[in-house]
Amino acid sequence: MAVGIPLGILVGLVSGAAFIVFLRTAFREDALKAAGSLLAMPSSWFAGGWLTQVFDLERILSSYVTSLAISVVAIGGYPLFRVVVRIGNELGRAE
Repeated sequence: MAVGIPLGILVGLVSGAAFIVFLRTAFREDALKAAGSLLAMPSSWFAGGWLTQVFDLERILSSYVTSLAISVVAIGGYPLFRVVVRIGNELGRAE
């Protein structure tokens, strides 16, 4: 359990930063490519299987997932909120 929290924070920081990059890409370039990249993000959370091979997943799963979710939301929550508000404002102005 001592490894789950730091590992979740580390992967969450990387995932949150990648989420911000993907949000910016979605509005500047091809949105379909950005959406495909976002859909691939959950597979990186469990790192293609190395997490289950190196660590006892049953022991660290709850602390890992909790710290991962908190760190991703802390990093990507506000930019996502801004995007949703901007899209809402644009749709509200459309006639």
